Amino acid sequence: MKLLRKKIARFYKQLILLKYYSKKINFTSKQKKRKIVICFDGNLPHGGLVDRLKGIISLYEISKILDFEFKIFFTHPFELTNFLEPNAIDWIINEKELKYNVLNSKIVYLINDFKITPLKIFEKSKAKTFFVYCNVDYLAKLYPTKNEQEIKFIWKNNYDHLFKTSNYLQEKLNILSSESRIAFHTRFATLMGDFSDSTKMILNEKEKLDLTQKVMKAINDKANQYPDKVAYVFSDSNFFLNHVRTTTNYKTLEGVPKHIENNNSDADYHSKTFLDFYYLAGSELVFLVTIDQMYYSSFSKYAAIIGDSEFNTIIN
Repeated sequence: MKLLRKKIARFYKQLILLKYYSKKINFTSKQKKRKIVICFDGNLPHGGLVDRLKGIISLYEISKILDFEFKIFFTHPFELTNFLEPNAIDWIINEKELKYNVLNSKIVYLINDFKITPLKIFEKSKAKTFFVYCNVDYLAKLYPTKNEQEIKFIWKNNYDHLFKTSNYLQEKLNILSSESRIAFHTRFATLMGDFSDSTKMILNEKEKLDLTQKVMKAINDKANQYPDKVAYVFSDSNFFLNHVRTTTNYKTLEGVPKHIENNNSDADYHSKTFLDFYYLAGSELVFLVTIDQMYYSSFSKYAAIIGDSEFNTIIN
């Protein structure tokens, strides 16, 4: 029954996308090279920043393997170019260029589809343009014989090839301290009652305090091993960050954490997500702390990959 519900849900989402692209039908395209367009347009949930980057990096690698043109249509809830701009290739495509030809265009929905072998979809299809919705890192599936370090190298290389920071983001990063540091990252999702997420559990006040004390003990134990290093703490929970700010000497970045799926197009509203990501990337050591019901986030792991930083987990 659960599998059937998933199939029905995916079919329903395909219909939503088909309705959207039916308004963009065009039969006059003279496109020569086959093309992948990965889309974040708000028609459906896409996930957080790193989930979206996973999809981008995966589809870019597929486009290289198959010698396809690659574009990113990222307009929801903000324009990606507010923060990241094209580096070695021009991946920008505007909405007027999204032309759907029923004869040679294909919509590919891969959100949270961890079982599929994506390369086969594009190899078997005769479509010229693929509009893809994806939030999964498929690199290990694309290269099953490569080890973790080799996969990380491809991921970082692809990221660097695609992106450079915008002037807006770089100016905000330049204000931050460039001191050598270690970083601790925590992801509580809804546990601390800060915001709504894909999870639903909210702890009571005693449980929040107990979990906070457990997390702080784990951070303290590890930080004490690096007495000469400045330590920063990152989190999706403002409740937890305020505890860190008022009761410890650890450093944090200013601002209130926001989820990228929040329907707010203002760049300043989302800037902390990118600042956290890049400041984690610039840390010497990055630790993900996950205890009890806490969410095992990949945010800090991928930040460490693009920053070529050492990444470790603290799991209790």
